[in-house]
Amino acid sequence: MKTIFITNERPTLKEVRKLVGGYIEFVYSDGDIQIICNEEGKLKKLPINEEATNYWFNQANPSIFTDYFLVGDVVILKGKAQFL
Repeated sequence: MKTIFITNERPTLKEVRKLVGGYIEFVYSDGDIQIICNEEGKLKKLPINEEATNYWFNQANPSIFTDYFLVGDVVILKGKAQFL
């Protein structure tokens, strides 16, 4: 599983869909970063992405998300790369 960090240019929706392998789901957005994964990743039983899950937990309050994890390839947008 890959965790793809994009910081310079905002990707198109088509590009993000290709990177995560399907429909996208924003799982976290705080004004500094946006974390996007495959909306159907758990239904498709994609493998857990430990790197992205750990990154997500470090950005948010882990006690809120104790049963959550990210699967498949995940895109993390920072700075100018974020969608509005």
